[in-house]
Amino acid sequence: MKESLLHISKSADYNVMPNTKKNILENFITEFSKNKNEYFAWDETSGTSTRKDFFLKAAVVSQLIKSRVKGKYVGIMLPALQTTTLLTIASYMAGKIPVMLNWTVGHKVLSYCADLTDLEVIITASSFYDKVKEQIPDDIAAKLMLLDKEVENITLSMKLKGALMAKLPNMFINTNIDKTAVILFTSGSETLPKAVPLSHKNVVNDLWGALQLFDIRVNGIFLSFLPPFHSFGFTVLSVLPLITAAKAAYTPNPTNIREVVDVLKHTQATNIMVTPTLLKMIMARSTKEDLSKVELVISGAESLHIDTKTQFETLTEEKSLIIEGYGITECGPIVCLNPKDKQKLHSVGKFIKGLKYHIIDLDTNKPIPVGETGMIVIKGESVFDGYFDKKIDDPFIDIDGEKYYKSGDLGYVDSEDYLFITGRLKRFIKIGGEMISLPFIEKVLEKKYGIEGQQVLAVEGCDRAIDPVVTLFSTQDLTLSEVNKYLRESGVASIARIRNIEIIEEIPMLGSGKTNYRELKERLVSILPAE
Repeated sequence: MKESLLHISKSADYNVMPNTKKNILENFITEFSKNKNEYFAWDETSGTSTRKDFFLKAAVVSQLIKSRVKGKYVGIMLPALQTTTLLTIASYMAGKIPVMLNWTVGHKVLSYCADLTDLEVIITASSFYDKVKEQIPDDIAAKLMLLDKEVENITLSMKLKGALMAKLPNMFINTNIDKTAVILFTSGSETLPKAVPLSHKNVVNDLWGALQLFDIRVNGIFLSFLPPFHSFGFTVLSVLPLITAAKAAYTPNPTNIREVVDVLKHTQATNIMVTPTLLKMIMARSTKEDLSKVELVISGAESLHIDTKTQFETLTEEKSLIIEGYGITECGPIVCLNPKDKQKLHSVGKFIKGLKYHIIDLDTNKPIPVGETGMIVIKGESVFDGYFDKKIDDPFIDIDGEKYYKSGDLGYVDSEDYLFITGRLKRFIKIGGEMISLPFIEKVLEKKYGIEGQQVLAVEGCDRAIDPVVTLFSTQDLTLSEVNKYLRESGVASIARIRNIEIIEEIPMLGSGKTNYRELKERLVSILPAE
């Protein structure tokens, strides 16, 4: 493994805070023009880069992007690597907007995402493409620009222009760029994904608001393995280092836990952003010594179970802080974090600074009192302006003349303004950070196992258990292996597999003739291990 120098500091340490009056590129230039020889990023492919190295490479690559990409958008299809973060800032220098593509979504969806944003060029790397090419349809493959091959075509004039940009950024870099910082996509579990444009203002304000609740030091080291096509991976693990110069250690495969732990130890990373599922896997392969440098863990995308929290605190001898949070792609994504000085179990914390919110009644759309459950609606500088595809239904609601984003999540706040998530309006659960649509799974299963005129099955789930579960309630004697084999053959992602089947005499129904999912949820919770 290439030597990591990230733990060596050449300049003073301090708490980082982005400037909300500047876009991402302007913040980058400000921070990377200071202490240029300070170490900034590491990965196994590129080794350790200084701020100066990183700035120069980004400036040169921006010239390549500018020469190859004629349209407004440039696709980026890479995992968590220095190169991915570098391509993000290089895109801004080239006057382009990055579109982060998820190669795991299947041929149809990947092609849809590229077509929707009218992508001409999608940047990736040969070594990565060789690993995933079976997941890439021909129309996408035809648009690929293999960066490692293309750098051979960088001309002397491009290198000279890049050097001038890095040396004299205020003279040679145009920071008057498009207000859109990125196009991300929702998971699209039930329908095609929605394209979410986040602006520079959204992302910078989101990070600024989050940093009011806890400290991130410029010489702290982020362990970055979450994919940058997810909003948390993009905003926190790509953009935050770019606009603050906080250090980052990258490793591309979040499922290769042995490698993640090796990089954690090798780089002496201090900050980990993770889902509870991945944290449990990391702890299973880690010793106290492996985690001895970790100071902060921010857990999101799933509920943090008390057993997971206790295990982490035991392993780190309570010297490390673990914080649960809540995020939504359309909101930058960070919405809530538990403050460092007071955390509440089962709460996702307090709304970050700069956000306004209401909990509204589902029938009247009117705000309801503290302690009552309703839908969470959010307003603020970090909330997006609307979907890329304007044909999608308006996701906002007007309350007292102000526009609030309808989250679709249900919850309540207590008397101290801590938010508790209680469910999801459209019967989604989160597994491994992915939104899983329960009605979609149910609909697929009904095609094979349904009986005309009878209610013989229903799907319910719970993501507040130690392990999130999707349960099939059935009046028929079905086997787990057969059901999951059919789901896979029908194109349902493996992460959404049925975890257990409960055979019942009849599916409970409401007076309206609809399935009583509340009763099924209660049955499911009753058979799960206590929290």
